[in-house]
Amino acid sequence: MNKTIDKLRAEHRNLVKLLSVLKREIDSYASGGTADFDLVNDILTYHQNFPDACHHPKEDLIYTHLQNRDPDAAKAVGDLDKEHGEMRVLVGRLALAVNNVMNDHLLPREWFADVAGEFINFMQRHMKMEEVVFFPAAERSLLAEDWEDVEAKLADLADPVFDVSVEERYESIHRSIMTA
Repeated sequence: MNKTIDKLRAEHRNLVKLLSVLKREIDSYASGGTADFDLVNDILTYHQNFPDACHHPKEDLIYTHLQNRDPDAAKAVGDLDKEHGEMRVLVGRLALAVNNVMNDHLLPREWFADVAGEFINFMQRHMKMEEVVFFPAAERSLLAEDWEDVEAKLADLADPVFDVSVEERYESIHRSIMTA
């Protein structure tokens, strides 16, 4: 197993935990109950910041190396940048819906649940594709020098919720996950 891929898989496991908390809150709201929209908003803020700042740069660099080493394998992965862009659109759309709910704009709960579900389902499909297609292809095709390049360029990227030092703005997410 490769250290960088292990780190990406750990990040995926952490994202799954966040999606689980998000789904729990959305399901509560969609069924007529309440949701902790401050927590939901924090989770979405994390999703708007962490992937592009820390997670996707690793994947993008690995993908670039994969394109050079095994273009057919890279082609099987698809357009990673396009998927990451779609993720940004979906999380932005959900964040706007959450903002509207938090500011007392009446939105149909079913529509809100659909917007959230679209984001959650996309994230789950995307991470599964990476786990099943992208990461194994990279592990098979990249050479030690490729992994050294990735490590040298991206070793200092830290996760603000799950690494040793949790950023203050993400304390509520961390607490919610640790008590779930």
